[in-house]
Amino acid sequence: MAQLLFSTPAFRPDGSSVENVPMLLDARMRLVEPACAWLMHVALVRGRTRSPQTWRTYAEALYDWWQTLEANGWAWDEVGPGELAAYRDQMLRPRGDSGRPLARSTINGRLRTIGRFYRWSVATGLMKQVPFASQEIALSRSRPQAFLAHVDATGGRIRANELTVRHMPMLPRPLAPEAIRRIMAEMSARDRLIVEWAVTTGIRRMEVAGLTVRHLKGAGSEPMVPVQIDETKGGRSRIIYPPAPLVDRTRAYVREERAVVVRRATTKRAERDPDALFLTCRGQPMKPRRVGAMFTAAAEAAGVTATFHALRHTFAAAMLRFLQREARANPELNPLLALQVLLGHADLATTAVYLRVVETDLSAIETSVDDLYAALL
Repeated sequence: MAQLLFSTPAFRPDGSSVENVPMLLDARMRLVEPACAWLMHVALVRGRTRSPQTWRTYAEALYDWWQTLEANGWAWDEVGPGELAAYRDQMLRPRGDSGRPLARSTINGRLRTIGRFYRWSVATGLMKQVPFASQEIALSRSRPQAFLAHVDATGGRIRANELTVRHMPMLPRPLAPEAIRRIMAEMSARDRLIVEWAVTTGIRRMEVAGLTVRHLKGAGSEPMVPVQIDETKGGRSRIIYPPAPLVDRTRAYVREERAVVVRRATTKRAERDPDALFLTCRGQPMKPRRVGAMFTAAAEAAGVTATFHALRHTFAAAMLRFLQREARANPELNPLLALQVLLGHADLATTAVYLRVVETDLSAIETSVDDLYAALL
């Protein structure tokens, strides 16, 4: 079966080192040339896909499709709508590992990625036509409108892959302070700190994994400490503002628990102290998937259904409500624009979803602002 690998720093396609570029290999460990050529285009040429996380997402979707091609004996350049529809329908069936089908957003994401690959194949002359048709659909009324929606000549309609399934996006679901406390109750000091960084700054799991000891260098008397992070979705640097007490507790973790882990690891392997802030018990940097798995396991143990990303939703909703309060005394403050900067969203419409979250459950959000953040600060 096909295998998915990623390049190391030794990979130098144009003379400079490029890490984490995806490579797809077949069962005989040969490069799957059309797939690898497109993935190289995504990673090295296309200007709008500069994040290794985006490369991985595209690669995993194409990898899953290539496994399906091999399992059914289909040639990648001879498939049509029937094969793609069968692939989609298979994803809609309950899976053996979880007993549930894939989320419709995941299914549509994979189909769109496959569509991008085939459109590129046609544009580069590898195929004569794409193996699917497009249809015109109306955007959901629940989707936040862009600023220029009133002059949009399309009338809110777009062309889309006809194989995609209907999907009604659900509003983000912030966690109640009590639920977060239950999850944190049995956590180690390291894991509690990770949760606190997420819920007070809104950073993603990949951004938590990208934190280094150097991020704790800042000092001062202000209640919030500005920290620039560069390992972000889309590769756009931004400033986050963890509370000063949280930074102090994290420094204590570095001096105590982390120092013990580092000494133990360096004694065994004679390696230098890694830069990553949060380390595994073996002294290795925590990866984004491990951060997510850690939180999911703790949530399940506490009887709470939640993923790590729910902490970001909790921060966003609570911070928006806090900024709305502040805007009463400072009319020049735009709460939504301020939140967009804090979250690092490229599109304001993505941030605007939290307006509906606040409107839908204002009492719970008020509780988060008054209760949770008071305790953490």
